[in-house]
Order: sequence, then C-alpha cells, then structure tokens
Amino acid sequence: MKTVLVLGANGGIGKVVARAFLDKGWRVLGLVRAGKTAGEGIIPIHADLFDAAAVARATGPVDLVFNGLNVPYPVWAEKALPTYTAAADICEALNARQIYPGSVYNFGSSMPPVLTPQTPFAADTLKGRIRVSIEALFRERAQAERLRTIVIRAGDFFGSEAPMSWMGALVAKDLGKGRIVTPGKRTTIHAWAFLPDLAATIVKLAEVETTLGAYEVFHFESHNVSAKRLAEAARFALGRKVTVGHMPRIMFSLIALLDPFMRAALEMLYLWDVPHALEEPRLAEVIGEVPRTPLSEAMKTLL
Repeated sequence: MKTVLVLGANGGIGKVVARAFLDKGWRVLGLVRAGKTAGEGIIPIHADLFDAAAVARATGPVDLVFNGLNVPYPVWAEKALPTYTAAADICEALNARQIYPGSVYNFGSSMPPVLTPQTPFAADTLKGRIRVSIEALFRERAQAERLRTIVIRAGDFFGSEAPMSWMGALVAKDLGKGRIVTPGKRTTIHAWAFLPDLAATIVKLAEVETTLGAYEVFHFESHNVSAKRLAEAARFALGRKVTVGHMPRIMFSLIALLDPFMRAALEMLYLWDVPHALEEPRLAEVIGEVPRTPLSEAMKTLL
C-alpha cells in the first residue's frame, strides 16, 4: 500500500484530495496543527511544518506529498514563499515526489485567451510574482536533483468543499435563489476547476509519477466558461430560471475598507476582465481519460 502525506489536510482542496486517495486505497497521512484531527480515515500527523526533520520522523516513509497548503491572502507577501519553501524541505527530507496545484496568477493581466504549459509567465501583481517565485524554487531544486515536482495548474476551485472560494462566497452564493453574480462581464471566459475532478486527476498523476520527469507541468482543463454559461448550466440543473447579476467594482473597494481579505484580493480582479482558458492535450496521454463532471451536475452540487 502506498502512502501519501497531505499538507493542508483540513483545507478545502486538501480534504477533497485526501478523500480521493483514500478511495483509491492509499494510506493517507495529514499534517495538521497540534490538537487538530484530520478527516475520517486520515492519520493525523502533528509536527511543525517548518521543521522538515521532525515531520519526516513523525511520518516515516512516504511515497508522495500533496502540497495543499493555503496561505491567507492578507499575509501572502510575508508568509507564502517561506511556507512553500518549508513544503519543499519536507519533500526533500522524505525523498518523496511533490504534487502542487498551480494557478493562473503567473500569467498576469496581459495573458492570452488560451493558456498552455508553454505560455510564458508575465505576472504583474504581488501574488502573481510570488507564485512565479514558488514554481522557480521547485524547478531549481528539481534541476539540482533535490526535489521532484508535478505542477497541476488549475483555475478557480469550486465545489461543496470550497464554500469560501470565489464561486462559493460570491458567484453562486445565491444560486438557490436562482441568481449568479459576477464581478466582470457576463460573457468573459474564466477558468474554473471542479474540485472532485481535480482531486481524481491528482490521484491519477500520483499513480504514474514514476514514469515522469523530475519537473513536470500540466494544465487541468476543467470548465472554461463565462458567467452566462454558468447560469445556463445551473438553469438546466435546477429546472428553473437563473439570472446573472453584476457586482460593481466600487462595492469591492468599499468592502475592502473593512475586510483585509478583500483588500488583498483587489489586485486579482483583472481575472474577471481578461478572458482566459486552460488548455492541455498532453494530460490525457499521460493519465488516460481526464475526469470531467458535466457542468450542470457540478453546479448542482453547490446547492
């Protein structure tokens, strides 16, 4: 039986990925804070994230590490790079492959409408530049034969396990009332990633990771759709009319005066103005059929 260590096991993506590994028969360890438990079937590991040797002692041999760490927006500038460096140190101490979910932040506000693993980075926000630095760290350690990493780049997460995502907290917050809200235009294409499908894809990559190079990048082509298309899918799922509303930018600015999260998120609002879609033909060649729940079914899980 293979063993995976999930960093951020109690986070939105960590919980879903851990469950996906459990369903496929893996032994799952979850690094959690002292006094915290992990989900059912997950063995809790209580050790300091910033002490790689202590984590390695607590886990024993591990075949794979899933890096599901989540650094809150307001402290990204200070804590993101040190946190992900600590994750890399843990993988080195365990001599285990890392799977890391990347984002579209790396491409910046001038990004083209179609993003492939070959699209150059052009980050022009603080969080985007830090994301580029994180991946550069992983790539440099891979080139030095210290760390093996798979980056699986995805759009905005959504699903029932991610209530604080853009989808859960804003776009589909009032879906039960027949309403979707967008900060951008109704027709702007936006990259989304349905969490259960992303988790299943991560497990598939884990099962073939020994056939891959030291540093691999894949794009997860889940649902590249507009708010209008989301409403159409939700209308089909609910069997009722679903309207699309617009949240004016001034509202974000006003909320940001009191909300540190929103204040830190303001620089990312371009993602609702610039059309972008993730594309990846190679992933299916590596793992076979890529999991993709129909959009209407995915939207239905949000109710």
